[in-house]
Amino acid sequence: MKLIFIATFIFLFSYCFSQTKPFDITHKYTVREVLEDIDYTEKYLIKFHPDPFKYISKDSLQAFVVRIKLKIDTPLTEMQVRFYLRQIVAKIGCGHTDVSNSKAYSKAIEKLNRPILPLNAFVVDTNRLFILNNLSSDSTIKAGDEILSIDHHTISSILARIGTIFTTDGYNQTYKKQGIKNEWFKYYYSFCYGFHTPYLLSLKHTNGTVSQHTISAISSQKDTVMLPKADSVRIIQKTKTCVYFLANKDTTVAVIDVNSFGGSHWRRFMRKSFKDIKRKKITNLVIDLRDNGGGKIDNGMNLLAYLIHKPMTVSFDRKPNLLPLNFRYKMNFITRLTPLFFMASPLEFPRHWRLRHYIVHFPKHKNAYYGKLSVLINGKSFSMSAIAATYLKYKANATIIGEETGGNIAGSNAVVSGTILLPHTKVRVFIPYYHIYHSIDVINDGHGLIPDIRTNYSATDVLHGIDVDLNKVLELK
Repeated sequence: MKLIFIATFIFLFSYCFSQTKPFDITHKYTVREVLEDIDYTEKYLIKFHPDPFKYISKDSLQAFVVRIKLKIDTPLTEMQVRFYLRQIVAKIGCGHTDVSNSKAYSKAIEKLNRPILPLNAFVVDTNRLFILNNLSSDSTIKAGDEILSIDHHTISSILARIGTIFTTDGYNQTYKKQGIKNEWFKYYYSFCYGFHTPYLLSLKHTNGTVSQHTISAISSQKDTVMLPKADSVRIIQKTKTCVYFLANKDTTVAVIDVNSFGGSHWRRFMRKSFKDIKRKKITNLVIDLRDNGGGKIDNGMNLLAYLIHKPMTVSFDRKPNLLPLNFRYKMNFITRLTPLFFMASPLEFPRHWRLRHYIVHFPKHKNAYYGKLSVLINGKSFSMSAIAATYLKYKANATIIGEETGGNIAGSNAVVSGTILLPHTKVRVFIPYYHIYHSIDVINDGHGLIPDIRTNYSATDVLHGIDVDLNKVLELK
């Protein structure tokens, strides 16, 4: 018994002292460490990315990195390091390439109370910011008030600064606008200017008066967002990522709202939805791809198969190399094998010194849709969502309504991705493996799909949950 007690004591003693010290998010890395992490990022971003110089020349990127490094003359925290890294990565114009916390940092902030701006906000006309929810104790601040400045920074300068760290395809701006709305704005603001309290605001109220406010921060653990109530709809079926319903104002118009090309029961949902559309003899169908960040290519092609009545292909390529075997390009085991599986496929051909692979899908003749088709898009229509919208415009004669997609009109970088781990901060940089091409003859001008009918949302529209895009469909019916 005595031996058991002694053994237990020794185990607990050694266990307690073997625990790693909690990660300190305020820890500062030396100038040398920061510069070495930046050099590592630049080197392997260029080496591993499938198309790093599509929107910026090599000389321009290197010159920008030099300018960033000249700014670093004092030790920095991980968050401050990531600010500069994101500016560098954003320069290559790839929305699938991004910078994320180190794993230790992510774990440390899970239960950490950080002081954040007690406001949810949204952008109108790319450079005006309005309050969606007031989470502060100042009851004179109302939803719909326009924010003119925060901590003496003008809104135009704040949005411009956030824009420098936001990765997007090519020269697109709508992805940034939609990406920082609602609860995300305050986090991007804190990332760029630091977490602190109090916050100083200049507001323009709905009656035209201007006032100044000093408000205390709220805890990031108590953050919340309250979205405007949308009109209730008659839902026929739904999954976690898709909803099929009839428009309230006109039940002859059906809507398939796809929030993501992922989730379970995908094929069954599409099969049952298009079967019901055919049974009801619906002649006006809306595919809603707004706020859809993408997902599985196969799911996207499955949707398109009901709407495009000829075989379709999506192709992707890169120069043959041994990157999947490179230990610096971190991937899980299955993902690491995926490029090898593609190389074994018969649907591949050499082109421009690259090995191009093809995904082929055939049309669904049973329950296919042949009526009038409208597609709703916005800046968060990205990746597979942008592919789907572009194919529907050029291969199904769909009317595109909304704003420019965040995803590029001619192709992007994706399919599978890997990560590089920076040597000192352990910050993660996500880099896609392939470049995707759309099988559509369009010019890549560095922008997304431009809608046939552009819509604009006023602050009042947003605050009252008015669906301007869907209303436009009903107006044109």
